[in-house]
Amino acid sequence: MIYSFSLSQVSVWAGLGLLLSHGWGLLDYRQASQWIRSFPRGDGFGGLLLALATGWSAWLAGTINLMEYTRFRPLFVLGVIGLGVTSWLHVREFIAVRSLGILFLLAGDVFLDAAFLRNDSARLLVVSYAYLIIVEGMVMVGAPYLLRDAIDLGLATPGRGRFFMALGAIFGVVLLGLGLFVY
Repeated sequence: MIYSFSLSQVSVWAGLGLLLSHGWGLLDYRQASQWIRSFPRGDGFGGLLLALATGWSAWLAGTINLMEYTRFRPLFVLGVIGLGVTSWLHVREFIAVRSLGILFLLAGDVFLDAAFLRNDSARLLVVSYAYLIIVEGMVMVGAPYLLRDAIDLGLATPGRGRFFMALGAIFGVVLLGLGLFVY
């Protein structure tokens, strides 16, 4: 296991993140929807997300067991940092979406690692959420324009946008409750 987080910790943090982000969307829908619509092309926030994704990936490359490739560890770390820098320099279109997709892929690993070898059936909610964000991450990295289209579709009417915000907030409350009282 790479991470030493318990399923309870992962569930609480994911629940708080969903509750705060979607709760903000419910409380100040106009400002939140404007920010969400501008997110896919946001260079500044994309750079921050890319730096986080590059740092996390470089940390993983520097700490995981590489078995017979351990002697090449410095090259892997350098390669990850090089990919992050060249992505920033040459792949600026939808860099925020691509970076968020990479973070989703990395976060899915944290969820699955926390749920590994657990016997309670309630873990399946976290595992299902992990696979959902992994698929979302793959789509965001491979076809980032689809997130822009999904945002336009989801925020086409204020009622639909508020419904999706409420759905995310409710799922955040469920994850938070599971983390605090079940796991």
